[in-house]
Amino acid sequence: MARGDRPAAVEQLVPYFRGARFGVVAMQLRHGEHDADLGDDAARYLAMVDDYAQAAIATFRLKRSS
Repeated sequence: MARGDRPAAVEQLVPYFRGARFGVVAMQLRHGEHDADLGDDAARYLAMVDDYAQAAIATFRLKRSS
């Protein structure tokens, strides 16, 4: 995004969070056996990403209904 562009719409956040989720899962699969702490950190991050995605969907539905 260039300076001065309008912010991204709420409905565009869900694909962003999906991509972030796939990135973390890939990193966990590649490096999970080399770093014991990565599994816990990845699980916590995935839970946060899922919560944010659900909140974005709920916000979009609320915005659309009003």
